[in-house]
Amino acid sequence: MAGPEEPQFSEFTERTPAKPPAEAWYFCLKLLGGRYGFDAPLVTEVVRLGLLTRLPAAPLFLPGVFTHRGEVLAVLDINQLMGQQGVPIRPDTRAAIIHCGQWKVAVIAEAVEGLVAIPTRTLQPPPAENAGVAEFLSAVGNDGKSTIAILDLPRVVEAARARSVPA
Repeated sequence: MAGPEEPQFSEFTERTPAKPPAEAWYFCLKLLGGRYGFDAPLVTEVVRLGLLTRLPAAPLFLPGVFTHRGEVLAVLDINQLMGQQGVPIRPDTRAAIIHCGQWKVAVIAEAVEGLVAIPTRTLQPPPAENAGVAEFLSAVGNDGKSTIAILDLPRVVEAARARSVPA
């Protein structure tokens, strides 16, 4: 005589939630006089900024476009987008080529630091008193050297796009 069907072991096992990673990787730039990072996978490469072509009537935070590997890319100056002094563009200026959704742009900075690992336990909500920049911050962390403000770069790029297109 067959007994009741045995329950499967998996029905009784508790699923252990995955542990969050101990650290997160960010791409770090010097902007606005401080260290700012954003999700590292958004960066495809860092290049020396080529010859810029200024676009008529473009806002100051879009200092121009340049050709990179046969593609015309807009150059975004986050300093100027935030109402600060623009990044000086010199022959040694570097740009991080980033992909944010459908947009691909070159972000210039005072300096490119590169990849940094931030322990996730140090990530905190952004302070509210950082006027102008606060709306674009997702967190603040520390990589052991100093504080890094984490930008929500897709939101920054979308704001730049919205501010550069007449309503």
